[in-house]
Amino acid sequence: MKRIVQVTFVSLVELLGWLVRLLRRGQRRALLGWLAALLSGAAHAQSQSRPVLRLDLLAGGPGIDQTYVYFEAGATTGYDASLDATKLPNSSGLNLASFEVGGQQLAINALPPAVLSAPFPVVLFLGVPQYGPYTLQVGQLDNFSATDVYLIDNLLNTSTLLALNTTYAFELTAANTNNTYTTADRFTLLFTPSATPLPVTLTRFTAVAQAAGVQLAWGTASEQHSAYFGVERSPDGQAFGEIGRVAAAGTSTQAHAYALLDAQPLAGVAYYRLRQVDVDGTFQYSPVRVVARGRAPGALSIFPSPAHAAATLLGAAPGTPVQLFDTQGRLVASATADAAGQATLALPPGLAAGLYVVRAGTQSARLAVE
Repeated sequence: MKRIVQVTFVSLVELLGWLVRLLRRGQRRALLGWLAALLSGAAHAQSQSRPVLRLDLLAGGPGIDQTYVYFEAGATTGYDASLDATKLPNSSGLNLASFEVGGQQLAINALPPAVLSAPFPVVLFLGVPQYGPYTLQVGQLDNFSATDVYLIDNLLNTSTLLALNTTYAFELTAANTNNTYTTADRFTLLFTPSATPLPVTLTRFTAVAQAAGVQLAWGTASEQHSAYFGVERSPDGQAFGEIGRVAAAGTSTQAHAYALLDAQPLAGVAYYRLRQVDVDGTFQYSPVRVVARGRAPGALSIFPSPAHAAATLLGAAPGTPVQLFDTQGRLVASATADAAGQATLALPPGLAAGLYVVRAGTQSARLAVE
């Protein structure tokens, strides 16, 4: 038993790679579960100095997947064969990993302690077997006394300070995963020296159709080492391209307002988002805004129609409940309009094809589902 306790964290990672190569693929899941428990125990036994984070991906029923990020002398920000472990697909369909700088998915990611002297992002990969609600939970958080760890949700523009057992509930839909059941740009872990402010606090972001084009406007409450905002546009909410840049304030504790006019907008529906880039090249995305040109002021618009997995409604008053009913008056989906009057309805799996009614306050619109 004494020799087992003295096994190093590094040798466990090496053992993981060696055993996985030896065992048949059908045995990997059991091996990974056993080794994750052993790894957690060994890391805890050596928790006198090494910063270690374990993040768990949980579903509503049985099933879990985990990823580790730890900081070790001799590690690099790239792939280290003796310190890192590549991610193997989990047969449950729950898959959580982090990316090293070369883009490789890692189940165990070793990083140099020196990066903790400044804000350092680690991008997460997340995959699920079906759309629905899920939870990220902090299963281990050791030796970050001088470092704050945040979970950044780039889709909702939220920043959650992590502590042991912190949970973050979210929902994955066809609309926010581009019909892939995976996301590689929504969640980021940000390791930052304690008391260091987050790069940018975005307070608002709007996109409004006007006669001259689409007017985009946003504001920040504070900024830290912010270089610029890239304004991106998409015809389908999936493939985005930059249409302009606006210089940021850099470092400031004052509120700032920004604007950009898309003078050559797309016909019909267009999706917009901001890509906020820091001076070190790291970035985060804003929530997506949708504009339907040609819509009468005050009128509701809903698209795509026919819809498959989700539909977006425009024109509701902020905070208005938005409800989707079938032809028999049964409620099948609901959402709440945000500050821009926009709401996304996630359609239940297996929803029958046909016409549905969307209601927002006293207004209504029809939606076709196929």
